[in-house]
Amino acid sequence: MIGTRISELKAKLRGGVAPALATPVLADGMTVNTAVLPNLINFLLDAGVSGLFVGGTTGEGVLLSELERMRLHETAVSVVNGRVPVICHTGTNQLASTLALCHHAETVGADAVAVVTPFFYKMDDNGLADFYHAVAAANPNLALMLYDIPQLAVNGISPALMARLGSEIPSLLGIKSSRPDAQIVRQLIDAAAPHLLFLVGNEAAALGMLALGADGLISGLSTAVPEPYVALTKAFFRGDMAEAQRQQRQINALLAQLPGGARIGAIKQILTGRGVAMGTAVPPRPMPTEDIWLKIRPLLDNAK
Repeated sequence: MIGTRISELKAKLRGGVAPALATPVLADGMTVNTAVLPNLINFLLDAGVSGLFVGGTTGEGVLLSELERMRLHETAVSVVNGRVPVICHTGTNQLASTLALCHHAETVGADAVAVVTPFFYKMDDNGLADFYHAVAAANPNLALMLYDIPQLAVNGISPALMARLGSEIPSLLGIKSSRPDAQIVRQLIDAAAPHLLFLVGNEAAALGMLALGADGLISGLSTAVPEPYVALTKAFFRGDMAEAQRQQRQINALLAQLPGGARIGAIKQILTGRGVAMGTAVPPRPMPTEDIWLKIRPLLDNAK
């Protein structure tokens, strides 16, 4: 049964973009503003996204309390109501908390969970394999995605570990790799079993990653500006390379406007400018010192 579910999810998510949903927060900067989620989610679904990635890096999941993450996941699943797959990020630095979040995600009806490698302390492949086996064993009927972002988490999924877990964990749906190194991503794609879903998060080289064999995108900026990401994936998978290249150039022009130290705040600022009141980045992450929406808007207008 889990094998059939994995095939169904891959079919739904392949060829599109699943935005890494930004998380709206109240004035305290720590409480999820669930009242805003319907507006945000419907905005993205109307734009043609293929799924949602909830509580990931752009969603500030690791900065929220376990209870707030559960509120976020439950509300997102409820609002989507089966229209597209919802992947909830349940990774933490504690196995018990990860298992609790996975159990809750399954209970509320998430289609899959993504679990980042344990972070801060360096681990080898055997330790990481033990961790993912423990997660899968506790939730054998829940589709599991590996979340590979070693530039932030210290630990990452090696090609050897990708191949190993693909053969050892029946509930493995695939991987979301946000590595900037295209050569390592290529090796991961080569190591992944053909039935697995391979989603990438390197926005500046998204087209190249698709050409290497990735199935689709999970993108942070697309939670605020979904249009070029939807257009890029559609163009690529229908074979219109010229249009896909045009959309990649548009994406890179948009990315160039994001401040390096306040990316999440900028994304929330853009959404607020587009009519979705997001609040601030979770402290102590900063907000931009200038209005990024004013810089982004002309680029979107010119692309129409």
